[in-house]
Amino acid sequence: MLLFVMGPVGASTPAETAFDEWLAAFNSNDGAALRKFNEARFGDAGHNIEYLLDSREETGGLAMVRVERNDATTFVALTKERNFPAYRRVTVQLQKPGSPLLDEISQDPLRMTQADALKAFDAFAARLAAADRFSGVLVIEQDGKRLYAGHFGLADREQQVPVRLDTPFLFASQGKMFTAVAVLQLIGAGKVGFDDPIGRYLVDYPDKKMAKVTIRQLLAHQGGAGDMGVLNPDEGENRAWVRSIGDLIKLNGRRPPEFPPGSRFEYSNYGFVMLGALVEKVSGQSYYDYVAEHIFKPAGMKATRYPVAAQMATVARGYTQGESGALIPSADQLPWRGSPAGGGVSTAGDEVRFVEALRAGKLIPLPLLIEATRQQTDWYGYGFISSGPAEFPHWGHGGGAAGNSAALSVYPSNNMTMVCLSNRDPPVCDRLLTSLHYHLAPARPAPAGKDASKPKE
Repeated sequence: MLLFVMGPVGASTPAETAFDEWLAAFNSNDGAALRKFNEARFGDAGHNIEYLLDSREETGGLAMVRVERNDATTFVALTKERNFPAYRRVTVQLQKPGSPLLDEISQDPLRMTQADALKAFDAFAARLAAADRFSGVLVIEQDGKRLYAGHFGLADREQQVPVRLDTPFLFASQGKMFTAVAVLQLIGAGKVGFDDPIGRYLVDYPDKKMAKVTIRQLLAHQGGAGDMGVLNPDEGENRAWVRSIGDLIKLNGRRPPEFPPGSRFEYSNYGFVMLGALVEKVSGQSYYDYVAEHIFKPAGMKATRYPVAAQMATVARGYTQGESGALIPSADQLPWRGSPAGGGVSTAGDEVRFVEALRAGKLIPLPLLIEATRQQTDWYGYGFISSGPAEFPHWGHGGGAAGNSAALSVYPSNNMTMVCLSNRDPPVCDRLLTSLHYHLAPARPAPAGKDASKPKE
């Protein structure tokens, strides 16, 4: 049972006053009110504004439960979400005593039982779908058993075709996992080395500086390879003629690295195109044939493929938000075919099967999987996103393009796999899986200090 903490009645502390102002702006669901608060308290009207609006939509607003700390610089309150019986700890931190300016306001969702977290997850997905903000598939499995499966909205709005659990969706950058596994297979077979320069295999690569970038650096997005020139809305002229990995190298191959390789992390689509070319050179197969034979087939991924633009009839049709705010088809913003950087088609069931095959050691040796899913940078391994605290780490990959959002998260500590595939703009899948993550993850410890407050309604 939750009880209010009663404290001395008196004037509000500056941190408490800031909390009261923030809660009123947050609950108003008014972007202008939040921007006004941010301008006054952070000196930046846009401070976290998208996160705040997303959080307001997810929670329905917050109701005060109790004050947990109230001193010269810090105010901590436990609040309850209006949309679901879930709790969030809100912390307000002043820059210094008496200052009107804030260092931060943070929201920390408290852990729920797994059953309640899944109910909250389903309720959030249903609200987004009812508001026409989400259509797609959600699957959660644990210990080989399906805990949750939901399908929402329309795969084709013009023909009123509903989404089904087995509807194929574009997976965008999730394809980097498949490219990474292909390269790791070659490394495991002794055909390629982590620290070999890519030019050892792509012997005619146009730019000699880029040819010195290592396979390890490309897998970890530390090679400075940059983007690939066909994914942005204004790159339609390139999309009109690019048809192959060779075409992508022709388009990008004369560029040197954007920074000294290995000196920093910068997410790179073109780096994975180069890795796909490596797979072709070493294996003697086309990239598409290689991943079909060596990844999709042994994993039982019968629906996963790389169709060309004319072969998309059974795939969920993508819809993006146009300049007017209305949804419009997004197919004209996609390349002719996916590449080693992503852009193929899969189902939620196939993505679960991919994870099962990886964890069973069917695709790469388990020591290589551990290395690939270990943080090599702040949030990335080798072809896999790797994140989370030590007690609740997760790995996988997201994907996003116009009319296409995807996310896969694997949690080794509780043997759980989460999949979201959607034919709407990103980051809707990230929002959904992050919401579940925060309700499942261990709660952060309450800030130290003496509780003191006046009663709150």
